[in-house]
Amino acid sequence: MAGVLIDRVTKIYPGNVLAVDDASIEVEDKEFLVLVGPSGCGKSTLLRMIAGLEEISRGTISIGDRVVNDVAPKDRDIAMVFQNYALYPHMTVYKNLAYGLQLRRLARSEIDRRVRWAAQILGIEDLLDRKPKALSGGQRQRVAVGRAIVRQPQVFLFDEPLSNLDAKLRVQMRAEIAKLHARLESTMIYVTHDQVEAMTLGNRIAVIQGGAVQQIDAPLAIYDRPANRFVAGFIGSPPMNFFEGRLASENGSLCFEQEGFRVRLDGKIPSLSARSGQDIVLGIRPEHISDARGRPDPGAGREVRARVDVVEPMGAEVYVHLVAGGTTFVARFDSHSPARPEEEIPVVFDVTRAHFFDAKTGAALA
Repeated sequence: MAGVLIDRVTKIYPGNVLAVDDASIEVEDKEFLVLVGPSGCGKSTLLRMIAGLEEISRGTISIGDRVVNDVAPKDRDIAMVFQNYALYPHMTVYKNLAYGLQLRRLARSEIDRRVRWAAQILGIEDLLDRKPKALSGGQRQRVAVGRAIVRQPQVFLFDEPLSNLDAKLRVQMRAEIAKLHARLESTMIYVTHDQVEAMTLGNRIAVIQGGAVQQIDAPLAIYDRPANRFVAGFIGSPPMNFFEGRLASENGSLCFEQEGFRVRLDGKIPSLSARSGQDIVLGIRPEHISDARGRPDPGAGREVRARVDVVEPMGAEVYVHLVAGGTTFVARFDSHSPARPEEEIPVVFDVTRAHFFDAKTGAALA
């Protein structure tokens, strides 16, 4: 196996269209790295450059100790799993798995060993004589993954492989891919626009927007310490709430003010003290907003009056859409919450878990 080094890589398409902007990522040997971002952010283009399917405008990509900028895709020792499966419809599952090995002129006994080994790992031993049209979507995806496994490459590349599956099957296949990585101990780079997939699969996540890498870190580190407003709003479901306002001082303490309400910030926050009187963005996740009616001590100055707009029961919990000071936001309450549409209720912000961002640049303030 091998690591992958992406060093200041840029991709510019004809017409001066910038798809990837000076991206640098080091993927360690045996690591599972997820590239995540919205559609059109450049993540698939970056993956295709690693595979050799797109030319690099600037920068270098290394696999192991070898720079592969000018190496043909077939000689990079990688295997790629595509979104559309790309199976040969006229071949059986066995032949689909074996075909790439036959092109490499491996011995028939070695091909058979690898095919049956991959089929056993993926639980498709009883499907080897079927053709793709006789398989479900999940079974086809397993075959596509199996075709990559039999090559025993240095690096696996996954380009949104679960996008065509239904919600229940996506959850199942996520677990299968995670188990596969643990079993093979291979280097894997996985592209998705689904932040839930990113959080559950990756050892680390690289969040991409506008062709640029916004932040690279472990999933929970990104969730707890986002580098900027974009990352904070993209990672998390429901997403983080944002309130645009300003900092003010009150009796020696800092407060956040927005038209319609004011929230006292507990304790001293050195990085914010010098910004008193300046515009700022407060971010807070839905799980850090609670119904003050269910708290014995809501906390002086931290209570906000809000109107309930929509209530979404989710089973174990309920998402309550609220409006305060002209801003609509979401809180995650217990499933037995008494909140009802159109009523006004007091809610409490856990400001110890709040995030603060520069109003102009969106950069996080420590």
